[in-house]
Amino acid sequence: MDLEKIVERFALLASLSKEESEAFTYICNDAQNELISKLLPNTDTTMHSERLIAAAAALSLYRYMQVKALSQTTESFSAGDITVKENMNRAVDVAYEIWQSEKAKIADILKDDAFAFWRVKCNV
Repeated sequence: MDLEKIVERFALLASLSKEESEAFTYICNDAQNELISKLLPNTDTTMHSERLIAAAAALSLYRYMQVKALSQTTESFSAGDITVKENMNRAVDVAYEIWQSEKAKIADILKDDAFAFWRVKCNV
């Protein structure tokens, strides 16, 4: 996966300029590493690069929105008769939905560690 392409796609999703998005390259790098760690063994990342880039960018957006929500000090401001409100909880929810959608597109190459069969022993 190409980190630069992940950052570019993240910038588009987050409506950030290239310069603004550079400050969040670490989030994109973390997302890339997280996805790589969850790939099935012997996955050809070159063959799946576009899907992986899209997923890494979506995960980056989700993490970015979480950070932004944590650092937000005001939810609204007024200027005369105009009031502007920003609902960061909804923004985080939308970013999560985007991440889940992109994650579903790469489910076939991810390890499934969220499912287990359990045996229940019954002493009768």
